[in-house]
Amino acid sequence: MKTKAIAILTALSAVAIQVPAEVILVDFGNDSSYRGASVDAGGAGIDENGNHWNSVWSGAYYSNMTDKDGNTTAIDFGFSSAGGSDYFNGPSGSTADPTATVYDGVALGNLGADEAVYDYYAGNNTFTIQGLDPTKTYNLTFYGSHKYDTPGTSTYTVFTSNDYSTVVGSVGLAHNNESINGFEWQHNENRVVTISGLSPQYANSLWVESDGYINAMQIEVIPEPATLGLVTALGFGVLFVRRMFML
Repeated sequence: MKTKAIAILTALSAVAIQVPAEVILVDFGNDSSYRGASVDAGGAGIDENGNHWNSVWSGAYYSNMTDKDGNTTAIDFGFSSAGGSDYFNGPSGSTADPTATVYDGVALGNLGADEAVYDYYAGNNTFTIQGLDPTKTYNLTFYGSHKYDTPGTSTYTVFTSNDYSTVVGSVGLAHNNESINGFEWQHNENRVVTISGLSPQYANSLWVESDGYINAMQIEVIPEPATLGLVTALGFGVLFVRRMFML
């Protein structure tokens, strides 16, 4: 009886863990932007780690972005306003070559890809993430990197109103080491920041302002509470089955 209980527990556990978060990767700057590069190390839109990317620039709107596994999503992206784009004095320094970028791929996680960290949008940029599901929550992770400028800090702010008045999250990132060790000539190689638990309100959208430098962003879609509830229910089912077989 104990063997049967363990077998059923294993089967239910396998079902329970199959609720992965959907992840969308956004590369700021592409082949159409000023001195930019699209992610294509592993083929069109795929990085050296096998992840699919959406390389964007301010002159286009991006419908139905692709998630990192290559699946089409309902999520759209578009700039509202844009500063300048470039690669110079970013992670590749003065070298116009994405393979010359210097960064810690382990620390950056999914955002650690040559072309993604290579170029950036600078100054004040605003953009909209549309087509979101109001029954789900979202985590936004940002990577910005640039050397020599001071103060060496970028700020990312998220709003739930299209007039950029309702702030629901804001975070700062040292895009160089000026505020860490006084060395502004050292670009950010290993730091990202995340704003978690964001819920779209008006128009199923989130509005984002980047003030400083933004090289790459990750959108993580957290499963809706009903899905998590199913996992919990399965857990209680395991306890019931175990108790039944122990009788």
